[in-house]
Amino acid sequence: MGTSQSVNPSVKNNPNWGDLSRAISVASRSADISDNQLQGIMRHFVNAVGGSGAGHGRSNTFGRAGISRAQRFISFVSDVQRGGFDEASRSIGIIDVANLSVNDYINHLLTYCADGNSNLDETAANGAMDELLKHILNNVDSLESIENIFQEANIETQHEWLCFFFASYIMEFSDELFSTRIFENEGDRVRTFQEIRNYVQRSLEGLNPDEGLQNVDWHGEEGVAVIKNLQTEILEIWSQE
Repeated sequence: MGTSQSVNPSVKNNPNWGDLSRAISVASRSADISDNQLQGIMRHFVNAVGGSGAGHGRSNTFGRAGISRAQRFISFVSDVQRGGFDEASRSIGIIDVANLSVNDYINHLLTYCADGNSNLDETAANGAMDELLKHILNNVDSLESIENIFQEANIETQHEWLCFFFASYIMEFSDELFSTRIFENEGDRVRTFQEIRNYVQRSLEGLNPDEGLQNVDWHGEEGVAVIKNLQTEILEIWSQE
């Protein structure tokens, strides 16, 4: 997780980040981290990023980069299913697909999806996209396998991928902000963040995909709206608004 990145002043000066930092610090020193503690951590996170409205891109701190990366990725998957693997690959700048190795292809796809790296939000979203592609393509050994995975992904699978991405996005953002300062002298960083990650993913299991998503134009405003709504729905799990 995480690569060094400057922190937006709105993050540094937001008192809600202090609440989140303290909650993570206390949890890291606990023998067992309770669900109440984990829920509190995520509630502080949502407050700190500006509430569930961050899901619609209304925060300068978090949310906007996640929307753009998720849209690029799911648009590509849709293009593979509608126009074929080769044509979808050409549309993102991969001209000679047959001569690429599996790793080269994945790197091209990551570069396309993870566009920009100018602030913490973008860094976290790029790291989350990297995690998602590893999650999906970790065991593939051929370009045909990559094609088959994307061709065969139904609405439920695509929904699971988006939820995995947004869970990773939250964790990448939190890890970048807090891991060094909180865990420099005390606390178990790896265990704490893994428990938070597990809790976040468990919390998303109850979200159901809309079967009408198979007809969405992911390149347009309709696709952006669907992604914003999902990110907002995720943040609302812990929102007090």
